Amino acid sequence: MQKSFIVILLLVIFMSSCAGLNSQKLFKEQQWSENYALADGVQSTSPEMIDGDLNTIGKASFPVREGTGEPSRNAEVVITLPEKKTINKIVIHSDDLPDFKVLAYAGTVGGIDDWKLINEFTNNKQKEIVIKTSIQTDKILIRAKGKLPLESTKSVRVLGGVMRTRTLLEPEIREIELYGFK
Repeated sequence: MQKSFIVILLLVIFMSSCAGLNSQKLFKEQQWSENYALADGVQSTSPEMIDGDLNTIGKASFPVREGTGEPSRNAEVVITLPEKKTINKIVIHSDDLPDFKVLAYAGTVGGIDDWKLINEFTNNKQKEIVIKTSIQTDKILIRAKGKLPLESTKSVRVLGGVMRTRTLLEPEIREIELYGFK
C-alpha cells in the first residue's frame, strides 16, 4: 500500500512539473520557408497565379488531348521551379474551385510525364485551401474540372442540320503558394 502511494505521489509530482514545462515548449515550432512560387526563375502556365497579388486572377487552360486535337475537359496549370524542392505546404486561393486535383511531377517514364497525386478535392467550398504534404519535386500541377456557364450550349448550323456544342469556363485561381520548412 505504501509503495503504491509513493508511485502515485511521484506521478503527481512528475505531471505537475511537466505542466510547468509546457509554457517553455519542449520542441520548437517549425517555421515555413519563403514562398517558393515567388522565387526567381519560377514559371507558371498562368503567371497571374504566382505574382503574389490576391487581386489578380489567373485562368487554367484546357490542354489539347493527344490524338484527337480536341481540348481536354479538365483545365490545368503547371508551376515549374528552377530546381527540386521539398514542398511541405501548398496554399491555393480561389473564389470558386469545387473539383480539382493537386499533383507533383515524379519524372518521365517511357517518354511520358509521370505525376503523383498529392490531394483530390470534390465539392470544395473553401476559398483558401491549405494542403500539408512532404514531396520533393520541381513541378506542381493543378487539374480542375471546367465549369458550365449558365448558358452553356451554343448552336452552330452545319451541313445537314444543327450541331450543339458546350463551352466550359476556365477555372480561376487568384494565387498559388508553395512552402517548405526553414
